[in-house]
Amino acid sequence: MTYLVGIAGGSGSGKGTISQLICTHLSLWGVKAVILSTDDCYKDISFLTREERDGLCFNSEKNFDHPSMVDFDRLIAYAQNLKKGRSFDYPKYDFSIHTFGDKKEHVPEGLDVAIIEGIYSLYSGSEIGKNLVSLYDYKIFVATTPEIAQNRRILRDSRERGRKLEHIIKQLNSTVIPMQKQFVYPTQINADDLVDWRADESTEPQRTIEALVSIARQKALGIYEAVKGKVLPSLNPQEVLISGLR
Repeated sequence: MTYLVGIAGGSGSGKGTISQLICTHLSLWGVKAVILSTDDCYKDISFLTREERDGLCFNSEKNFDHPSMVDFDRLIAYAQNLKKGRSFDYPKYDFSIHTFGDKKEHVPEGLDVAIIEGIYSLYSGSEIGKNLVSLYDYKIFVATTPEIAQNRRILRDSRERGRKLEHIIKQLNSTVIPMQKQFVYPTQINADDLVDWRADESTEPQRTIEALVSIARQKALGIYEAVKGKVLPSLNPQEVLISGLR
């Protein structure tokens, strides 16, 4: 059985970065690990026009940050496959078109650790209950200040998704922040551990990076010991720092 980790948090909390750093640590220590994002479990809305899909960014009742847009059946099936160490392929979600693209991701069999990260990775609403969270061996919620989270979201959406500042701000205020308050933040009650990452990378970035690597190393150590049943004999923080953030 694969050791399954769920890492949740609001948009811009840093959950994706922490997940990647934990995975980097584990890989350097000889642990076979992968990350699956809940972003790849959105419901297929390719039947809508591009204009209709874009409009969902600002719809207060049906939007990309509402749990109703997540295909939890798909997410739970992925989690079960990961837990049982099965090999499978899944389509990658393309944020630029708000639907699935042609790219697929391959998950090999026989993994030691699998991480599922995303805003709804620890969700247990009435429609799914504990069907998802009960599959995890370890659950983490990542928290930060709203200001820092928004700044990270603005930078990510502008750089990686090609969105204009006006669009990003409007979506934050219309749907992202309200949905997080109503649905995402309450999921931290399902977590075993809380990571409070309130550092602002725009000031003293090197110190912030080193602090984050230290947090991830601590979490990765616990996972390593749970999986391997022994304490890691030696650590090389600098090697992880270079490998994880190059």
